[in-house]
Amino acid sequence: MRKIRLISPALLICFFLGACAEPEQAPHPDFKQLVLENYIAPFKNAETERWMKVFAEDAVGMHNTLPAFVGKAAIQQFADIVEQNLNIEQLDVIIDDVQVNGSWALTRGSFTSKLVPNTLADTADIPSQLGKFILLWEKQENGEWQVILDMGNSSEPNSPPS
Repeated sequence: MRKIRLISPALLICFFLGACAEPEQAPHPDFKQLVLENYIAPFKNAETERWMKVFAEDAVGMHNTLPAFVGKAAIQQFADIVEQNLNIEQLDVIIDDVQVNGSWALTRGSFTSKLVPNTLADTADIPSQLGKFILLWEKQENGEWQVILDMGNSSEPNSPPS
């Protein structure tokens, strides 16, 4: 009986002071803002160094008609090719869904883009492309959220065979 009396006051104090409550987890970042500010804006503005900061070391990039870019160094090569060869005339993004589960988050959306070879003087006849994307984020040990999977492709129907 003595043990119960010792535990009961301790539980009451714990309850009233909130000391036994589960530790509060830090709120999740605004992933829509993360996508727009840390991924889209630097990519659109050819700020490759800033864009690369969003990726984890073991990230994978998977894009339309291209091989998978496995690892941050491979994604850097992709970024360099884009920066050296293309002008990004349009990149508008709509984020349709954000799902967060523990240390994982998924952002899904659509885009309209117009990436044209920088060797072309007149790009008026090149249409914008519609596409969709998924970014899978993982919370790193330091608390930062980084992209571990960057996947996007065209939503345009295939051209009929000629």
